[in-house]
Amino acid sequence: MSTLLLVDDEPAFLRLAAAWLEKQGHRVVTAADGAQARDLFQRERPDLVLLDLVMPPERTPEAGLALVPAFAAVPVVVLTAHAEHELALRAVAEGAWDFLAKPVEPELLRFVVARALAKQGLERELATLRAARTEEDGMVGASPAILRLKEMIRRIGPAEVPVMVLGPSGSGKELVARALHMASPRGAGPFVPVHCGAIPADLLESELFGHLKGSFTGAHQDRPGLVAAAHGGTLFLDEVGEMPPAMQVKLLRFLQEGTYTPVGGRQPRMADVRVVSATHRDLETMVAQGSLREDFYYRLKGLILRTPALAERREDVALLAVRFLTDASPRRLRLAPDALAWMAEQEWPGNVRELRAVVTTAAALAEGDVVTVADLAFARSGDPDALAPAPPATLAEAVAALERRMITAALASTGNNHSAAARRLGLSRVGLLKMMTRLGLRRSAP
Repeated sequence: MSTLLLVDDEPAFLRLAAAWLEKQGHRVVTAADGAQARDLFQRERPDLVLLDLVMPPERTPEAGLALVPAFAAVPVVVLTAHAEHELALRAVAEGAWDFLAKPVEPELLRFVVARALAKQGLERELATLRAARTEEDGMVGASPAILRLKEMIRRIGPAEVPVMVLGPSGSGKELVARALHMASPRGAGPFVPVHCGAIPADLLESELFGHLKGSFTGAHQDRPGLVAAAHGGTLFLDEVGEMPPAMQVKLLRFLQEGTYTPVGGRQPRMADVRVVSATHRDLETMVAQGSLREDFYYRLKGLILRTPALAERREDVALLAVRFLTDASPRRLRLAPDALAWMAEQEWPGNVRELRAVVTTAAALAEGDVVTVADLAFARSGDPDALAPAPPATLAEAVAALERRMITAALASTGNNHSAAARRLGLSRVGLLKMMTRLGLRRSAP
């Protein structure tokens, strides 16, 4: 519902015009003079202003014209009995959207208000898209939370200090780290991510610092590590809370001195890198429990950025969903209003990663050019296997997960009819049953 500010010094006109506009589905607030109009404009933030040019106490057109620039943030439609051409031009020059003479014809007023509100909606959408445009940082969003985060990145990026990014899993901590890298003087250098929990503890040292030929079984040649690969750029330590205590000691020396020693080597080497770390864990609690070294924590901590959960930035769900849909399918797909409405209502415990998984799967399931809420049946069913927000470890696991989601969705949308589901998936019934057996899916009776 749009809010209109109606400004006129005639009580009868205010009453009748407000009643008529409210019947058209608008919310109307009224003011009888310029001072009251300015106050209501600040408090109500209307979408449109209908302004009489003859305003007390002067009761001259100039008094109303002087108010037009104060309402420049929204379309202003000027209403006056003084319908001279010169006044119309002056009102437009001051920023008015349109000019109507009293007595106002209802249908003409309806048309002008609808056109002005449409213009306002397009301008807001354009502003949103500009604010949310995907730049080199890859961050999509126009919510206050994400805009504050972008502003902090802009300010912190150039600083040669360590940064720790905290936030729930799937909220885009690596994107923040990449944005920090691009905002720094090191932006032209390498950005090297390391998932500290995904590398076995006995291999992490070699992965980070490299090794020399013969240093251990299978070391057939010298191999530089990720620290050397990040020289001149940024080393991103993702899920740093998963790093084994023994490795914390070895990495601490590098953080303090900028030197490291490859596995099997004796001579220290130097690497010029900026370290950005991230975790979803409570590191201060880990320090208190002794599973994380205090000196290691404070060396990494530096400045702290927090990524908001998707539930804290619901305004961005539609923008993200559209972006993920574009990435997921070469077809020109679009999201139906019911699908967007459903997405906006969800809590998304898996955050942006979960939303991406849902949109990608829905794009694969959509049969037409529009992804509807029916294509989201697999997510609405509450089946935890249907979402699988965490990334699979191998390509085979990723393929199996996608097959399982698509079969589950096809069965759900066909009332568990194996033949119909097979046709939807482009398989024979026997082929579908064999695939279900391989994937461990139960053959429930329709």
